[in-house]
Amino acid sequence: MAEVDLAVIGAGLAGCSLIGRLQQLGSDLNIALIEAGRGLGGRAATRRRRDQSGWLLNHGAPGFGLSESMTEGMEALLEPVRSSGVLQRDERPVLSLDAAAGLSPATIPEACPNGGWWHGIPCMASICEALIDGAGSVQLSRQFETRVRWLERRQDHWLIENEDRSWSLKAKRLVLSGALLAHPRSLKMLAWEDVPLRSAVAEGVDLGLDTALSLLQHSQAEVRWNLMVDLGMLELNGEELPAQIWLNAAAKERWKVERLVLQPQRDGRWGVVVHGLDSGEAITPESQGRLLAKEQRRLIGLLPELLQGLPVVSAALKQANPLGVMRWGASRPLNHPLPQKLQWCPTSAVGFCGDWIEGPGFGKAEGAIHSGVNLAEQLHADR
Repeated sequence: MAEVDLAVIGAGLAGCSLIGRLQQLGSDLNIALIEAGRGLGGRAATRRRRDQSGWLLNHGAPGFGLSESMTEGMEALLEPVRSSGVLQRDERPVLSLDAAAGLSPATIPEACPNGGWWHGIPCMASICEALIDGAGSVQLSRQFETRVRWLERRQDHWLIENEDRSWSLKAKRLVLSGALLAHPRSLKMLAWEDVPLRSAVAEGVDLGLDTALSLLQHSQAEVRWNLMVDLGMLELNGEELPAQIWLNAAAKERWKVERLVLQPQRDGRWGVVVHGLDSGEAITPESQGRLLAKEQRRLIGLLPELLQGLPVVSAALKQANPLGVMRWGASRPLNHPLPQKLQWCPTSAVGFCGDWIEGPGFGKAEGAIHSGVNLAEQLHADR
């Protein structure tokens, strides 16, 4: 069985920021990065197609805002990624859609973050790759397509295992960059009989962890159903397409959609992602397949109405190829952020990072990055 100094579960912006900042601080930890998906990115993931070389579609976050004033640690982490051109401003326009399908320049705050939109080149997942590929003394291994199910806190280490216990790992310290293993939603979503982190450390053993788990128990998050579509080649004739189209309040109410994201491909094709709002129907392993098919039909049926203000895109729907729906069970935390003072629980040697941590950018990508940097600095100081 492999042994590491630190296991980080979740390869999104928070987990990769944690590792990247540890590298910058000169850490010599042996780290394992464990991810349930096929690659880096988390909610900043990118859809690749085996049948189409070079196809890259950001099916989660298409970009994010960054405050003009950031902590020294965040500036240090992001400066090389910006200097290399992997993280760039997205200068394309952002529009608003009203309930009559009319388009206008976006004015709602979510669509117009302070400091503008930043995105990854060639794709959003490239940001996470760049964050952990910096020079440093950290020894890093990556374990993809591995959903952690079992956690056990032993005297001096963590035992981490997948569902059927065919894979396992020993780690001196553990970090969760997502809340699923610590949140009761795993009981319904995955039909688990227990919350893994709660079962791993009995109540009363670590008062800090008890407080953290109690707070997380009450936290809620938004659910998204993101439809991905290959639009094919578009006859633009010099026309500039918006990067995003955000629905105003009345339009959201009418169509149950948050926004549409248009992304060019290197060969002239275009992709669109429709960020569909949740109906509120409970998600279980038994219901998920039916709900995915239901949401795909619903969102495909809405595309002619939603895109009628962009005739060149609307015309392409005749040749469009739906690529499926991605369900984000916790696309954005809504309440009960975890205080920064509880990010690290030394008694149990377990920590947390993600956009669900209290502080600048709560509920946003900036918050995820900030939390990873903050935890890295705590761990380095306590080494």
